[in-house]
Amino acid sequence: MAWSYRRKPAEKCAEPAPAREKALELLTGQDFSCQGLYDRLCRRFTEEAAAYAVSEMLRLHLLDDAKYAKMRAHSLFLQHKSRRAIADALRRKGIERQLIQDTLDELYAELEPGTDPELEAAAALVQRQYARRLAEGRQDLVLAALARRGFSYRVAREAVTSVTQQM
Repeated sequence: MAWSYRRKPAEKCAEPAPAREKALELLTGQDFSCQGLYDRLCRRFTEEAAAYAVSEMLRLHLLDDAKYAKMRAHSLFLQHKSRRAIADALRRKGIERQLIQDTLDELYAELEPGTDPELEAAAALVQRQYARRLAEGRQDLVLAALARRGFSYRVAREAVTSVTQQM
């Protein structure tokens, strides 16, 4: 007979006050979307207690999905993520589609007119991570990697071409 050291699942607390305190504690360490905070609280608290805590944080103006989406999108943009990758990351955090669209439109509107931020991000990524593959003549691998990161074929091709010309 094999012994198992699995822990019994702990019962979730149904009290709203500890859920509220935990929400405050979590928000002092990092920003959350409403859905993200709710999911995190549901690990230890019932759905009702977690929903109460999130509603309290909204009432106290400690949660703001629009502000969170703007900050997260800007951070991902600075990491040379594609527009599609940024939208997917925000969607996974529970941000609504319309808010994602508005946030991305605002982010890309702030950039210099006449520049293609997608192309710049793809070129920076190619220079930083895939220059060796290009030197080996493996453009196919670089194009595939850029496609997996959410860049369109046109943007990936132009980025590879521009970096290859610089080499």
